[in-house]
Amino acid sequence: MSATTPAGSPTGPTGPTTDAAAMATSTAVFDKAEASAGIGSGKRNSSAGTSGGGRPMFPLGWLRGLAAIAVLVVHAYMWNRTGPTGVWPYSGVGHQLMYGVDMFVDMFFVLSGFVMWLPLAAAALSGRKGRSGLLTLAKRLARILPLYWVICIVVWAFSNPNLPGHWQDLALHLSFTHIYSDEYIFWTNGPAWTLAVEFHFYVIVALLTPLVHRAAVRARSTDERIALALGVPVLAIVVGITYTAYVVHVARPAVTDWSMTFSPLGKASDFGIGMVLAVVTVAGIRLPRSTRAACAIVGAGLVLALALTRPIDQLQQMWWHPAYSASIALFMVSIVLHDGPWPRILSWGPLAWIGGLGYGIYLIHEPAMRWVGSMGLLPERAPGNLFWLTAVIVAVPSIALAWISANTIELIGVKLLATVDKRGRPRNYYPHLPTQAPPSRRRRTTTAATATGPAGRARPGAGVAVPAGVLQRSST
Repeated sequence: MSATTPAGSPTGPTGPTTDAAAMATSTAVFDKAEASAGIGSGKRNSSAGTSGGGRPMFPLGWLRGLAAIAVLVVHAYMWNRTGPTGVWPYSGVGHQLMYGVDMFVDMFFVLSGFVMWLPLAAAALSGRKGRSGLLTLAKRLARILPLYWVICIVVWAFSNPNLPGHWQDLALHLSFTHIYSDEYIFWTNGPAWTLAVEFHFYVIVALLTPLVHRAAVRARSTDERIALALGVPVLAIVVGITYTAYVVHVARPAVTDWSMTFSPLGKASDFGIGMVLAVVTVAGIRLPRSTRAACAIVGAGLVLALALTRPIDQLQQMWWHPAYSASIALFMVSIVLHDGPWPRILSWGPLAWIGGLGYGIYLIHEPAMRWVGSMGLLPERAPGNLFWLTAVIVAVPSIALAWISANTIELIGVKLLATVDKRGRPRNYYPHLPTQAPPSRRRRTTTAATATGPAGRARPGAGVAVPAGVLQRSST
C-alpha cells in the first residue's frame, strides 16, 4: 500500500533539517486539531474540509447516526423474540448478521479514541502543550452528562414509583459504576453501559494529558515525539488483548457475567485502535484516492466477514470485538487520511442531521421502546420481518425526542462550556470595555489627594484617581 507523505513530515528520515520541517508540519496540524475534536457534523464548510476557524472537520459524524439507528433496529429485533425460550425472529445467516450489529458499539469506541487522542497526538508531534486535561474532560462531560443524567433520573423515577426503590441502581448509573455490577449493568437504560466505559476512558486521558504535554516539550527528535504519541495507544491495545485472553482462556466466566465480558479493560483495545489512527492522521500521512477506496472496500468486507463467522453466545466472541475495531479503523482511513473534498454523500443533509442526533437516539430509543410498548402501540411479537415495523414505530418518538434534547437539554453543557475560553480561563464577556489604565497613563492622572483644603485638610474625594482623558473631555 502506497502512501504520500508531505515533505519533512514526521514519517521521514530524522535529522536537524528534517526535524525542523517536521516540527513546522506538526505545529500546523496542532493548531488545527488542538481546538477541535476533528469530527464535523458532515456539513462542508469549505472545499478543503475545514471549519470556519481552519480546523479539520472530518465527515465522520454520520457514522454515529448510522450506528445509533442500527442499534435501535437490533433492539427491536430482540424485542420480537417469541415463546418461553425467546425464539429469535430470524435464523441462519439473517440471525448471524443481526447478531453482528453490535459491531457498531465498537465503532463508537473507535471514534471516541480518535476524537480524544487527536489533539494530544498533535501536541506530542508538535512539541507543544495543548488543551489541559481538565478542560478536555469538561468538554466531553458537558456533551454527555446533561441528557444522560436526565434519562437516568426520569426512567428510574418511573420504574421505581415507591421510594426508596432500587436506589443502588440509580446511584451506580449516575456515577458510571454500574459497569461493575452483574445485576444492575443493564437496568434503567441498557445502552448506558457504553457511556460508563467511555467515562473511564475520558478520565484516563485527562489524567495522562499533563504527562504527555510535559514529555512532548522535552522530546528532542521526531522519533521521540512519534514514540510518545503512540505509547499510550499501543499500551491500550495490549491491555485490551491481554484482558480478553485472560477472560477467554483463564477465567472462563459464564457469558452472563456481564461485569467481566463488558469491562472497560476489555474495550481498551477499541479505544487504542482509534488513538493509533489519530496519530497516523496528525503525522501527515495521506493516501491517494485508489488506496483510500481499497481501504473502504476491504474494511467493510472484513466487517461483514467477521459478522458471518462470529460464534454466538460463546466467550470466544470477545475476540471479534478488537477485530471489528481494526476493520472499522481501516474503513475510516478512507476518510481521515485525506484533506478533502470528500464524497458528497458524506455531506448529504439528512445523513448529517441524523448524525447530529446520534447520541440522543442511542440513549433515548430503549426507554422509548418500553414506553410505546407499555401503551400497546407495538405489534404483537412474531417471527419474521415484523420487527422492522417495531423499529420504525420506535424510531419516530426516538428521533423526535432526540431533536428536542439536542435543542434544549444538551445545550446546557454547551452554555456552560461557553463560560470559559479554549484555554479553560473564564471568558471575558466585555472585551469592548476599557481595562485598568497602564502605569504610563496613571502618571498623567490627577487625584483629589494632591489638592488640600483650608488648614491642610484633604478635600472630599481625596485618593480617588480620575483619568486625564476624562478631565480633558470635561474641559472642552
